[in-house]
Amino acid sequence: MTITSSHLILIPGLGDRKWLYRLVCPMWRLRGFRTHVFAFGWEDTASNYHKKQTCLNDYVRSLDGDVYLIGASAGGMAALHALAADNGKIKGVVTIATPYIYRQKLQNNFLKQTIAELATALPQIQSKSARITSFYGVYDQVVPPNDSHFDNIHSVKRLIGGSIANITHEQLPTIGHGLTIAAGLTIFGGRIRKSFR
Repeated sequence: MTITSSHLILIPGLGDRKWLYRLVCPMWRLRGFRTHVFAFGWEDTASNYHKKQTCLNDYVRSLDGDVYLIGASAGGMAALHALAADNGKIKGVVTIATPYIYRQKLQNNFLKQTIAELATALPQIQSKSARITSFYGVYDQVVPPNDSHFDNIHSVKRLIGGSIANITHEQLPTIGHGLTIAAGLTIFGGRIRKSFR
């Protein structure tokens, strides 16, 4: 696998803090990627979830070459749904501190919908050859580590009758939601890059 001509799309979570993710782009360029930051628009209530997801899917299709996605927190859900709709461009997806179970404290209807629709997207996700790794911390006050495991989701177990074949889980030695995301994108970036292989 040659990553030097590959695209890496970073997808922020609920805050859509695009400027923060631009700060880590130089590090990912040093790892051989052409970097992009795609703000999903979690807080924009003017358009619906499917329109937002279609914008991300179209953006992926517009790029020449292989595409890798890193979705942080809620951004991981958008990345997985992009993979479900992908036509073969996406070669790897990493989620960091992504909730696969909706909790009321998350308070975002778009996120609630993406999580609810995940079970129906799983057959498409499983049919892809892309590698998927879900990273999570030791402790997370926003997304408990167990909520970042597909295997703990009851609707998934009912749908597929077991664990998901092409998804691995890795724990980062971090405490806290923001720190897990920041450390994943920086300090543990090499580990994340390796997961794409």
